[in-house]
Amino acid sequence: MKPLEGIRILDFTQFMAGPMATMLLSDMGAEVIKFENASTGGDNTRYRKFIKDGASSHYATRNRGKKSVAINMKDPKQVEFFLRLVKDADAVIENYKPGTMEKFGVTYDRLKEINPKITYVRISGYGQTGPYADHAAFDATVQAEAGIMSITGPEGSDGFKCGASVGDYSGALLGAFSVAMGIVSALRSGEGCCVDLSMMDALIFMQENQLSVYKVTGKLPKPSGNRYPAASPIGDFMCKDGIPVMLNISTDKQWADFAKVLGQPQWLEDPDFVSMSKRAENFRKVEAEVLRVFADMTSDEVCEKLQSVQAVYGRINNYETLVNHPQVLYRKTFVNANYANGISYSVPGNPLNVVGMERQMDYGTAAIGENTMEIMGQVCTPEELEQVVAPVQKLAEEKAAALYAKS
Repeated sequence: MKPLEGIRILDFTQFMAGPMATMLLSDMGAEVIKFENASTGGDNTRYRKFIKDGASSHYATRNRGKKSVAINMKDPKQVEFFLRLVKDADAVIENYKPGTMEKFGVTYDRLKEINPKITYVRISGYGQTGPYADHAAFDATVQAEAGIMSITGPEGSDGFKCGASVGDYSGALLGAFSVAMGIVSALRSGEGCCVDLSMMDALIFMQENQLSVYKVTGKLPKPSGNRYPAASPIGDFMCKDGIPVMLNISTDKQWADFAKVLGQPQWLEDPDFVSMSKRAENFRKVEAEVLRVFADMTSDEVCEKLQSVQAVYGRINNYETLVNHPQVLYRKTFVNANYANGISYSVPGNPLNVVGMERQMDYGTAAIGENTMEIMGQVCTPEELEQVVAPVQKLAEEKAAALYAKS
């Protein structure tokens, strides 16, 4: 049995942060019902790159394992049907621009009137209130506003965005945590809660060490590439075979073991290398010495020596070496997201391995509104299904077919 079996989550999310949050919860057993706008053909990621026979890898990566319901929230009758579902749900989660759900008449006050145990999680770029609440936000722009770009990139640069979507994914992880927290609260007290989750706040939280130093010293940190200002050698060092190895040699004991295993005892006698602070002060000299030694060794030879003394290092893998990495293969990190038409994509799986729970390797991926009649049939009369729900589902399918034809 999965930990969240029996939990029902009503999902009004799109793009990345929200969908990744609910996918994590789905992986742990929750029933996630994803509501998609029928008039637009659903979540925008259905029509991004890498589409085969109408099956999108982008959508599968973020929405595998969920049910899909087509809906038109501009229709008061459809809003009423959604609110009927709230009565027996555990959580509602959304990541629209602040104010959007209010336009549909969906507020926390209304939700908890129907179901006092409901948890309502709202993910946005800057939060539901404040001077930036109405600013449109995507991962890169929030990275910029949150200051994380100002410390990322090569030394001397003006800053770079992170290669991965850290703003979206920090929002996703904290979003999943927020849902679980609210459900536990409801189980204990009988009342759910409303969580206003800002991606900007999440990224500020991630930078706690450097920000706390700045608050004390007033000194602005700058991009330093793969280095870390407080110790050396920390960074990437090229080997003879053209493959770089990332080092994190920070303590004096690590430095002593490092010098000995590489056959460089003179490093331990050099006054410029005598302590962590000295090595940080003379980092360019330290790095030059490491590069000199690594230039005569392949990355395999370097890694073998470093592992023999339990040094902290990592080969800088590209995606080709990553997907074939022995640890990735052993832990079955990639899973299959399967569409009903036979198209399947290999996608990153849930990072949580629960002891005693068999790892699921295959997940269904729903077509637009695949579960509309099933889910709405739980709260609607046959007449309502035929007169109100079925036309919305038909619209969603027609819109999706037209968009897929253009993709």
